[in-house]
Amino acid sequence: MKKFQIIIYLSFLWLPLNAQQDSTVWKTAIELGLRSYFMSTSYTGDFKNDHAWGQMAKVETSTSLPFGFKVNGEYLGFLRILSSDLRTLDPRVPNLNRYEVGLFDVNHLDRRLFGKIGKLNLAFEKGKFQAILGRMEINTPFINQQDGRLSPTFVEGLRVGLLPNPNVHIKSNLIWAVSPRSTGNWFALDESMGMYPVGRDEFGNPSGYFGNTNVDFVHVLDIDFTLKDNANLQFNHTFVENIYSSFLAQWDKSWNIPDSNLKAITGIQASIQHGIGNGGNEEVDLRYKNPEDFNWIVSGRMGLQSRRNLWHLNYTKIQGKGRYLSPREWGRDPFYTFIPRERNEGLGHADAISTYFQHSLAQKPLQVYTFMGLYFLPDAADASRNKYAVPSYAQLNLGMRYNLKEWVEGLNLHLILMGKAALDQQNLKPAWVYNKVNLFHVNTILNYTIPWK
Repeated sequence: MKKFQIIIYLSFLWLPLNAQQDSTVWKTAIELGLRSYFMSTSYTGDFKNDHAWGQMAKVETSTSLPFGFKVNGEYLGFLRILSSDLRTLDPRVPNLNRYEVGLFDVNHLDRRLFGKIGKLNLAFEKGKFQAILGRMEINTPFINQQDGRLSPTFVEGLRVGLLPNPNVHIKSNLIWAVSPRSTGNWFALDESMGMYPVGRDEFGNPSGYFGNTNVDFVHVLDIDFTLKDNANLQFNHTFVENIYSSFLAQWDKSWNIPDSNLKAITGIQASIQHGIGNGGNEEVDLRYKNPEDFNWIVSGRMGLQSRRNLWHLNYTKIQGKGRYLSPREWGRDPFYTFIPRERNEGLGHADAISTYFQHSLAQKPLQVYTFMGLYFLPDAADASRNKYAVPSYAQLNLGMRYNLKEWVEGLNLHLILMGKAALDQQNLKPAWVYNKVNLFHVNTILNYTIPWK
């Protein structure tokens, strides 16, 4: 696969040398970006509290070439300004901190300063056809940026896009490498699986798939249809070679309410996942997924929207044989009930209900929002249906986004306050609490984008 990539790159080098120059090519756009991120987590019980402050700086370039080609590049640098001792284990569990370590390189927590190449690709666009080869960002239901730390997840591969008509958009992603969020390097797909906490296998033992999983490639197909009357239909197929195959269909629609400035919003989502191959390894104790697993998930949404307000109520049900799994290093859940700072991946059964309200102020570039959710999960002791031993819980997020363009163009502030509590406080083991429930979590994020003109 790497040889194929190099050949494709080299095959395009002759194009600029033989092109006639004009005013539309050989122009380079440069953008500088800064992100400062403070995070802290504290517990109601006697557990290890942590805090961290990290800084990211990036430079992004894009150069137009002849014949519809473009070269895109991005370099990111990271600095740990201050933190508690993130390498110290909680004495009662013992496990590493889950949240604050994500601001830095989870594979090298001793690094105070590091950097990596994010995007580096050759893009082509002509008419209704698009293609990108190399390192890039990605945003699909199961593999996505999950941009909740200092930088997003990047993938390396080949993306092809086609617009057969204005209402149909087809994208194909062939992926063979990844740089997960919270890491400082690039990895083969199977190398990356297990860099985040691995939980338990289906028999209750510590999962052994990290460093023992065999995956050569991932293919993601997305087809989006823009329908009449403010409706959209999306189909997704995510194929992880030798591990699993996932299908997702999602329909969203907004409805005009007569004699009102309100719109009703509705959505329904259905997905299935089944194991394939040997689940990552012939050895049962070393595989990522049981190839006999078959999971189905339904999710729904209903709500109201006005010019400055948005509210919706959501429900998700996970059911089937075995556990729904998706590498957390590659992306977050796509379900309507998803709330930032937690996921429902790793479960064989779940009933989740959440609500969201957002208000944008009229006189200031300020937006406030809140998430609330109840998540009814299998017994945390049941490893066959609860990989990460998470008890049923309630979660509340309060957030604020403020565009500070009145002071500095391109500067914005994002504040998140999050609380989680177990629904049943009886007989909670320390391992079911630390990093999971009965905690208060604070995020303060300052972003600054500087276009180079």
